[in-house]
Amino acid sequence: MTLSLPLQEIAWKRIIFFLFIIIVPNYLVMQTQVVGPIDDRVGIGTALDLGVILPLLLYFFGFRKRVSWVLLCGFIFCGVLLANWMIPSHADAHLTYFNAMVVVLEIGVIAFELILFLAILKRIPLLMENYQTEKRVHYHFLLSFSRAIQQTFVFKNKKWNQFGLFLRVIATDIAAVYYSFISWKRKRPVAPDSFTFHKDGGYLGVFYMLVHAMVIEVIAVHVMVAQYSHVAAWIVTIFDVYALLFIISDYQAIRLSPVILSKEGIHFQKGIRQYGFIEWCAVKGITENKRSPEEVKQDRGSVELALHGLEREQVPFVIELNRPVVINQAFGFKKSIEKVYVKMDEPYAFRDSVHLYLDAFKK
Repeated sequence: MTLSLPLQEIAWKRIIFFLFIIIVPNYLVMQTQVVGPIDDRVGIGTALDLGVILPLLLYFFGFRKRVSWVLLCGFIFCGVLLANWMIPSHADAHLTYFNAMVVVLEIGVIAFELILFLAILKRIPLLMENYQTEKRVHYHFLLSFSRAIQQTFVFKNKKWNQFGLFLRVIATDIAAVYYSFISWKRKRPVAPDSFTFHKDGGYLGVFYMLVHAMVIEVIAVHVMVAQYSHVAAWIVTIFDVYALLFIISDYQAIRLSPVILSKEGIHFQKGIRQYGFIEWCAVKGITENKRSPEEVKQDRGSVELALHGLEREQVPFVIELNRPVVINQAFGFKKSIEKVYVKMDEPYAFRDSVHLYLDAFKK
């Protein structure tokens, strides 16, 4: 079981189908009462549908492979919340049993998390030591941190190892905090062949525009929603502030994370959105890119190490791989790629360096 899923592992059509066939009929029965007046017996049927049947269907049939039971707990919690909203007060006599069940479930999950937290606390010094070691090999924060987690949190009980997977899922949030508050005095990684890709282009203007728009949105949306609910206003504001934090940390990560060529391979981190390592044995070569910006955008089996302004620019080169390579994306998602489109600030120097490393590797 895993907490980290590629998007293609989610059976979207099945999920939408289950949501439709269970939520819509129950909504019609509970809210519009199309079948006539309802009582406690009808209410308990809706509670079972939303709090038990729907979560089980989503958990067992909504994914193409097994996922963590923690996700099932989340589905049950959301289903019971939906039932509390949907079932009218005159038909919710039995709903208290489901609410109590969720409380017990949440207590169990919290207790389990506390046990894991205590086990993790003991390994924090080892995690920092492993991170410092990995940073000398992989240079960038996200990949070094993910590798350090893999080395640090290995338990004899395989179920406990899922916490390491959970940490890699929230690595994006950790990176957002790191780059927003901790990294401002840090310098770019020191490496013989490092290439930036944020100086040449209009992305800085886009960044300022996004930050400006988000600041206005945070204030305006808070004031607007507060007229109806102060609690809802603060919830929306928290999400808006997080989005602003994500934008700022992403640009800071781009600035501090050049593409690095070493004798082992290509190290890259595109903000906090994508990161990975490609060995030279997986690289076929680097050639001139003849695809248009729109064609590059539509190429799903690739990653684009390029930044654009308001209009997409031509990407000069493409690195072709001789086998698929899995890279990491935000929030624990993964992606298999066969091409890397590159637009460095020094494109020809980057191309020549790739050729030199490839020639040295083949000898």
